[in-house]
Parts: sequence; structure tokens; C-alpha cells
Amino acid sequence: MMKVWAGVVILPALLLAEQQGSLGTSAVVARGDQLFAQGCAVGYCHGTAGAAARSPRLRGRVFERDYLVKVIRDGIPNTAMPAWGDRLTDGDISALVAYIQSLATASSEGPAPAEAASAAPPVAVKESELSPEVRQGRELFYDAQRAQRCSNCHRLQGMGTAVSADLAKLSKQQLGAEAVTAVRNARARRVQEVALKSGDRFPAVVLDRGPAVTRVYDLKSTPPVLRQLENSEIQVIQTQRAWRHAQAVRGYTADELRAVWAFVDWAAQR
Repeated sequence: MMKVWAGVVILPALLLAEQQGSLGTSAVVARGDQLFAQGCAVGYCHGTAGAAARSPRLRGRVFERDYLVKVIRDGIPNTAMPAWGDRLTDGDISALVAYIQSLATASSEGPAPAEAASAAPPVAVKESELSPEVRQGRELFYDAQRAQRCSNCHRLQGMGTAVSADLAKLSKQQLGAEAVTAVRNARARRVQEVALKSGDRFPAVVLDRGPAVTRVYDLKSTPPVLRQLENSEIQVIQTQRAWRHAQAVRGYTADELRAVWAFVDWAAQR
């Protein structure tokens, strides 16, 4: 009787522990999914859901955890892979590692199951359809070699991070003839200042505010980092008057910005 009683009591406990562990793992992978989509999944890095892009394919491959931690934290010298150790917490790095390892069982083609319903596929185009200026602008928009690039904050043709305005809804005509000046002087209406009780202050775009947690894109980091803040940590969220869009595009020359906007204008008409 004791063995049966122990089995009755212990088995549900083990199943509950296993279920809670699974839920915890799922939450960590989901967090890694968000981080990956934000900073790694642009078309000129690892691609949506780790599909091959300019950087190596990650989906369908097996990596050791320690190796992934080191590469994410320290980067790979003389390559486009930057070091994220000073921009991500240990928890964020662990979440990224968990997400990348979850891609090992995914097929090498098509979006991962978690992203299948939400990821907009890149628009297929023939290179012959693009003018040299539009091709240059596309390269500049997604250029993984630049710490500051348009795709850090804007999603276009299914690639990039939707932190700020949907550029597909704009056109060169809407900005006027002096598109470069307009881009540099654009008012960042969505940017706010977040002040934490710890004393930390930073410009941010608020993604959503819940009863207990607020999610924001921290613009102090390049690219912006998605942060989940306990509301009890936040002192105030107020209008940010110091941040200007010129800060985000200061790495581009006037000619490069014209090329970028030629690409945006072309894409907006598709």
C-alpha cells in the first residue's frame, strides 16, 4: 500500500514539475525568438527564423551551448558577427542560445513553427527590375556591417525590426523633393524617455504596457534592445525632447540617404 500511495502522490508531482519546466523553457525560447527577430533575422544577417542569408544558416544545425554563448557574447573577429556581451544581459544571451538550439530540429527551409503565422515573407524581385540606385539603397538599408542601419528600426519587405514607422506607407513624393533633409529632420514622435527608479534613463519606443510589465525598445543600444520592465521599476515615462532621427542616420552620407530613399520609394509602390 505504501508503494501505491507513494506512486499516486509522487507521479503527479513529477508530471507537474515536468510541465512547469516545459513552460519555463517555452518562455525562454519565446524570449530568444523576440531577440533574434529584432537583431539577427534581417535579410543581410542570419535571415528569418535562422534561414540562410548573407550570414550562415542556423536552422537545422546543432551547436554546443558554450560555443553559442561565446560567439554571441564576444562576436567573431574580422567578420560581420558583432559582440553582444555589452548590450545583452546573461539572461538574454541564454534565451538566444535556447532559441537557436530549438532550430536544430527545424527543416532547412520555411519559417519556424512559432513564426509561420506572423512572419511576412520577403518580396521576390528580379535584380533586373532594380536600378543601380535602388540596389545600392537596399544594400545600405540592411547592411549588417553598419552598427547603425535603417533595418535596426524599420521593417521593409518582410525584413528588419518594426520599432518605428512603416516606411512602406511613405514615398518620396510625400516627403517632398528634399527627401534627405526630411529624413534627417524627421520628428521622432514615438520616442519617449524612460526613467527607472534605479536612476537609469534612456530614450525608448514603448511597445506595450500591461498591468504588471511594460515592454520597450531601448534606443540607447545599437541596434535597439527589446526590454521587459516590471512596472514597479519604472519611475516615469515621458516625452523625449532631445532625441532626433538625425542621430539614427548620422552614419550615412547625403548620397547614401538618397539611395536609401530611392529603395524605400520603390518598395512603397510594390
